[in-house]
Amino acid sequence: MYDLIAECQQISYCIAQKVYCILSKILQKTSNQAPKVCIHVIKQMIQTLIEVSSRNVPKTKTQPMELIDPKDYNNLLPSITCLVETLERLLSSPGTDTLKYFIKMQVREATDTLAILSKDTEFSLQVNRILIILSFYEMTELFDGIKVVNHDPIALSGFLKIIERELKKSHLKTIFELYYYAQKYWKNVSRIMPQYFLKGKVVNIEDELMSFQVEPIIIIAEKLLGVPQTSEEELRHCYLADILNMSSANSVSLAYEIREQLTKEPLDIEITALNCLIKSKPLYCRKNLAVVFQALTYSLRDFIKYMKKNPDKGELDHDHLLAEALLEAILAYLENFDLSWRESIGSIELAHLVYEFLCYSARWPSEVVLKSLKTLNITISKHMSPYMALLVDTTQYSYLNDLGSMLFNKSLNSNCEVRNAALTVVCTICQKVNKGFSSFKKILEETLSHDLIMSMALTDSDASVRATALKCLQQMLVMEDIGNTLFSYGFIDKILQLVSQEQEAIVIREAITLIGQIYQCDCNSEEANLKIYKVMVKVALRENNYDVQEQAVKFWDQVTKKLLEKQGMSDDVFPSVIFSKEHKKIIRLNDKEIRKRLFQALDGMSKSGCFSVFHCILRNENTPKQVFGTTVAIVTKLLRLLQQYEVTPEFILFNQTYPNLWSIPGNIIQSPTNNMDDENMQDIIEETVMEMINSSTVDRISACHTPLSCKHLETRESGLDQNTESGLGQVTAVDFIDFIYRKLPYLIN
Repeated sequence: MYDLIAECQQISYCIAQKVYCILSKILQKTSNQAPKVCIHVIKQMIQTLIEVSSRNVPKTKTQPMELIDPKDYNNLLPSITCLVETLERLLSSPGTDTLKYFIKMQVREATDTLAILSKDTEFSLQVNRILIILSFYEMTELFDGIKVVNHDPIALSGFLKIIERELKKSHLKTIFELYYYAQKYWKNVSRIMPQYFLKGKVVNIEDELMSFQVEPIIIIAEKLLGVPQTSEEELRHCYLADILNMSSANSVSLAYEIREQLTKEPLDIEITALNCLIKSKPLYCRKNLAVVFQALTYSLRDFIKYMKKNPDKGELDHDHLLAEALLEAILAYLENFDLSWRESIGSIELAHLVYEFLCYSARWPSEVVLKSLKTLNITISKHMSPYMALLVDTTQYSYLNDLGSMLFNKSLNSNCEVRNAALTVVCTICQKVNKGFSSFKKILEETLSHDLIMSMALTDSDASVRATALKCLQQMLVMEDIGNTLFSYGFIDKILQLVSQEQEAIVIREAITLIGQIYQCDCNSEEANLKIYKVMVKVALRENNYDVQEQAVKFWDQVTKKLLEKQGMSDDVFPSVIFSKEHKKIIRLNDKEIRKRLFQALDGMSKSGCFSVFHCILRNENTPKQVFGTTVAIVTKLLRLLQQYEVTPEFILFNQTYPNLWSIPGNIIQSPTNNMDDENMQDIIEETVMEMINSSTVDRISACHTPLSCKHLETRESGLDQNTESGLGQVTAVDFIDFIYRKLPYLIN
């Protein structure tokens, strides 16, 4: 088994991880059911480790300790890696009894020896992880049944001694990695550990470890600016005092020793600490998330002061690596985490800080600018600026007042990712305009005009930028003033030309969404709608990309809904009465009236090309499953509506053949002896018509009209009329309804 693991380590990281899981489960089961097998496997795992440890231990008290030979690192690292990965899984499992076998075989003592003799940072990290896991497990055994202690568990576990030892070796990066692993392993055992009281106050071990982790971030100002910033900021002074109160005296003393070395180290150590903070985010409670976020905000403020004092700093100075890591950490803590001002005062100023950072980032690499734009976008979307949080609809005294010009410059950046990120911020601003912050429209009108966005949507060299620009136009179209201006510059024709010529799926999908919005506008002329129909028929049937084709099918779903809504449908049902603007009177929608209106809607669907698209997709055996399913869902919904009101192919055929039977001419003069009114006469005609449709008489009637007959439908299932403008062919309402009545049940199955 162990030999197999050694082979898997060389093949693939993912495969090795799966094998570690299998090994840990085997050890768990055998420790209860076959202890001898469990012990045998463990001996194989630790054999190399014990041998090297024993070989390097002095034989006498006077004999000096020999450091591990660098050649032994390569021999030991595979077995050490397997051991630590297995122990980690055993510690996180519900039952941790298997770990007692490792304790009995003196694995802890052996790894402690190796940690003392190691100068390699990676090797030291792995053996110290083993020490922490086994120490925390021993603590659970030691404190079993105890609810309260007055000694620091972290100190009792030996963790602080491990940190002191690595500090003497100047392994600062290893120390901050160990903080993360200690936090991770403590999370596994904290549920069964007693509470630690210091001077009558509960000290949380998670808080203690977190205070160690933020230490390098707190002293960034001292390293960049040469002086601490706490003396001039009372709030920050209080913040640091709160952090110190989270720790025991031993931890605070060790933290000061670490600080002495941190101030002498290059900024690389802060980057390591930031990466560990990102990994630790899932391990923190809400209170500690806020504490870490506050530290990140203070660090960003200090870094901006540094940028202002050194405006010529840029990529060559390598400070951008710290800026990138800092912004990455802020982004990580903003994701899925809503902070209140009470929890973190830094959330108030973050939006303004990011804006300032962008203003001074002209010489910085694109990666840094990109992350800052992403952060700015989140701060706006989450209403993190004071003005937005307090729902103050103004930008007059806010950084937002000058935001437009900065975004304009970033939108013209040579890097396509920066342009895309800038447009994403513009899109978010547009969304906020539509959701209540109307003053933001000033930003769009003065600097980020629709002409610029339109130009980028049509001509930008990058597909993702064009797609994001189209998303901006989707939001702008909703704004009354800007939307009306867009329509006055041949907007529809430009978008239709774009969707006809574009090759990139991501752009076509957004263009189709925009066309759907345009189609829903009531200001469109009949000519404009015809252009839209013609283009969208081709788009729906030419596409090989299933996402794009599905989006096109959804557009045709919009067409069916709009045509039905024109006939009075609302929220997928026909109300009992509606007000007719055309006749300026209230009309009662009984089944007879609804059938007439359904006939008109179906006729519109047929002429638009809607039925042609659905018909071709449903009959094509190569239609993607997702597109087919969406189309079936749309058509099924339509079929149920028709069945509800008994609209059959025969009904439509009869209506086309005898259209005058559906209404009483206004010039009919009633007989004086006939007391029957128009409404009663209409009811009789309606009943007669339905009886004729449902009787065999319809066969004799339809036989006289071969072009529209049911027999003709059976032999002409394609239902194409090649004289239509689209070139595809129009599927008539009769043909399509006949098709779905007969074929849809089989297509669903």
